[in-house]
Amino acid sequence: MTPEEFPAAFAAGWALPKPDAFLDYFRPLIAPDATFTQPMFPAAHGVTAIESMFRRLFALFPDMALTVVRTAVEADTPYIESLCTASLGRGPVEFPVCDRFTLADGAIRARHSFADPLPLLLTGLRRPSAWPRLLRSRLPVPSTKDARAGEA
Repeated sequence: MTPEEFPAAFAAGWALPKPDAFLDYFRPLIAPDATFTQPMFPAAHGVTAIESMFRRLFALFPDMALTVVRTAVEADTPYIESLCTASLGRGPVEFPVCDRFTLADGAIRARHSFADPLPLLLTGLRRPSAWPRLLRSRLPVPSTKDARAGEA
């Protein structure tokens, strides 16, 4: 995949159900030693840690949707500006995000997400019904496959 092709692939992945279809789509696009960073989560190094980070994100925002607003590409670096929407507590939230990706040999080598988490955190604090989910989002989330294996 070229950097010019990546924004369309990114939008297609975000249109899928979360977390499993989303992760199944993106997993082959991520280099084994990739690093992803984003506000409110520790840096994730490697595919397993990146999957765990997204599982925690979708545990916090199970209905999260993303709309690509604009894109730019410079050399091997696509930039994607998006608007995220989700429910938090009993109401909707939306927040802008800009992701910078580094691609090499058709794979994602790095992702750095730029967003201001303060408005989102303040919204969560004003909605007590969101507090349990906010607290649970700080805990590791097992994969659906791990959960199914534990039921056997």
